[in-house]
Amino acid sequence: MRVRFKWFTIKSFRKFNADDISAFVTWFLMSQTLWILVGTTTFFSVIFATANSLRLQHYIARAISDYLTSETGVTIIFESAIVPKWKDSRISFKNVYVSRRPRHITKEEKSVRSTGHMAAVGYDVANHPAYHHVGEDDEDYEPSQVVEQEDTNWSCFDLVIDSVDVTLSLWRWLDGKGLVENAVVKGVRGVLDRRSVYWDPDNPLNPAEFRHQSQPGDFELESFQLEDVLITVYQPDDFRPYTASIFRADIRTFRKRWLFYDFLCAENVVGQFDNCLFSLHKPQSIGRTTEKDLEDGNWARMSRIRIDGVNIDHLKSATTTEGPISWITSGKVDAVLDIKFPRDPQDSIALNAILGEIADAITTSLSSSGSGVDLEHERIPGQRELAKPPLTAPSFADEVDEDEESTSGEKDEPKVVVEIDLRFRDLKAAVPLFTKDLSYVNNALIRPIVAFMNANRTLVPIHCRVVKNLGDFDGSWTMWETGLVDEISYKIYEALAYHVTQSAVNRQRFKTVSLWSLQMTASAVLAAIRNTMDPTIASLREAYSDGNSGGLRLGLGLGLYEPD
Repeated sequence: MRVRFKWFTIKSFRKFNADDISAFVTWFLMSQTLWILVGTTTFFSVIFATANSLRLQHYIARAISDYLTSETGVTIIFESAIVPKWKDSRISFKNVYVSRRPRHITKEEKSVRSTGHMAAVGYDVANHPAYHHVGEDDEDYEPSQVVEQEDTNWSCFDLVIDSVDVTLSLWRWLDGKGLVENAVVKGVRGVLDRRSVYWDPDNPLNPAEFRHQSQPGDFELESFQLEDVLITVYQPDDFRPYTASIFRADIRTFRKRWLFYDFLCAENVVGQFDNCLFSLHKPQSIGRTTEKDLEDGNWARMSRIRIDGVNIDHLKSATTTEGPISWITSGKVDAVLDIKFPRDPQDSIALNAILGEIADAITTSLSSSGSGVDLEHERIPGQRELAKPPLTAPSFADEVDEDEESTSGEKDEPKVVVEIDLRFRDLKAAVPLFTKDLSYVNNALIRPIVAFMNANRTLVPIHCRVVKNLGDFDGSWTMWETGLVDEISYKIYEALAYHVTQSAVNRQRFKTVSLWSLQMTASAVLAAIRNTMDPTIASLREAYSDGNSGGLRLGLGLGLYEPD
């Protein structure tokens, strides 16, 4: 074997010199480097398989857990079973525990909270090093002093994940996009505790200040899948606990910087929120496919979010105390949101260069084809059609015109257009006790709006449109950070105020026109009566005048009157 190896490598039987050994080392390093770069998942799978065969998986899982805990600030614990999936070219982590909570709490709070959370997630992490604090064993350790210094105004959670399947790529890590390329998360159970979150009503928070700044190394997944997610949510102010679940979610690109934006751009999401089904999908047209609709417009993607029967208290807790939503005491809402996402500026140049003439030909044919094409282009409505048009804000038509101009022309910053169809059902509203803190709401319109909602409590449909800059989604992880919640509340108030104002004006106009019509009718009736009675009155006058003249002559003859 030695002789054959020498003849195969150097075509000679001499001893290996320094040049040969350096060539072997260089070949080995380059081949291993190329293997790691091209097949990163396979390389780590070999390492994990070797560790499992040598019974070292426990130490590797502990090392990965401690590294991720120190880097992310979130306690992440892996079970010792890290199984490579050779068929799917993935690495599977079984029974992953993820937790985020205050590091230093009192013994009483720790016992109560740990008992509740551990009972909910069914996982015991008492012996993990992440929960071993050196200061707790000291005699001078006072937990109450540490609690006062630590900021606990954030959400806590404890989650248990059945399996996390990942695909790794060293090229992406060198590019600053993270080591994970694709991820599939299955079987999530746990608790999201926000009872420690508080805010000061006198100092309202600015959502833009809470957007997360991007950093090199933030994850950018090529694809992300969620299956069988169910968590229990605890809100502040003694809000009733409820469950939120996702049956399945397929997300094309999932980036830490654009977390909420990528979730809205998902291929499909089906789940349940407080026992209310919701879905996120692409809207469809009867005569044309979605891809054809996107080719004709300047939108890169369209998504539709639909949820039915949401209790109004969720909207009340998400909005401020200044809008009409806070005046509603009970009710439910059905919501359909059609979202249009702009094209990437880098891709739009190439797309316009390739499809410019095709788009012009399509628009020309559409404009000359008549009204029949509008029916083909009309998307299927998210909810049933109404007998009467819904309530809209007075600026809705202006926004539609601006939207058409923005799609036809070029703007400096891309826009995200959200068309919102809300239908409130079984409403009951009450006038707030203290109205001095209202800012954009006119106090004179509170009672008419409340009276209108109570009078039309069966159904109050509202259609509005919100146009947001794409930069508002940069660093936003929730809907509140984008500012959509407050804008939707303001649009609802604007539509209700406009409708109530127009109703009052129409009512006053109706009273004025009715009074004027009554006066004109009365005058016409009097004129007709007078015209009818004029011949009779004339004959009576003649008879009266004739009778008076005959009586006068008779009186003179009898000597009753003395002539002048």
